Amino acid sequence: MKPTSTDTVTAPAVAPKPSLLERFKLLVVEYGPLAILINFALLFLTVGGFFVAIQLGFQAEGTGATAGSLAAAYAASQVVKPFRFAAVFALTPLVGRIPVVARWLQRNRPPEPKA
Repeated sequence: MKPTSTDTVTAPAVAPKPSLLERFKLLVVEYGPLAILINFALLFLTVGGFFVAIQLGFQAEGTGATAGSLAAAYAASQVVKPFRFAAVFALTPLVGRIPVVARWLQRNRPPEPKA
């Protein structure tokens, strides 16, 4: 028996999940400089927090222990980068809903391209 076109079921094509960088680019397109500002703010807070922890006596193990305090703090902040990006993805839309920030984003939105 030969199957007809109505007998066969084809699975819908599933688009691959976008990479972290692609998702960040989409966030930057939607929220503009707010996403970049939050990303850098969290980076500086993370590096600063690790720097203070190292200066207060936290003993790092491994290669970061022999580097300078700032270099070790930066290396430690790179370890927690996935968590920092998760925080950026979660915080940017929340901060974008604050009325003052939402008005600022609306005023500074680039014009739509003409077709």
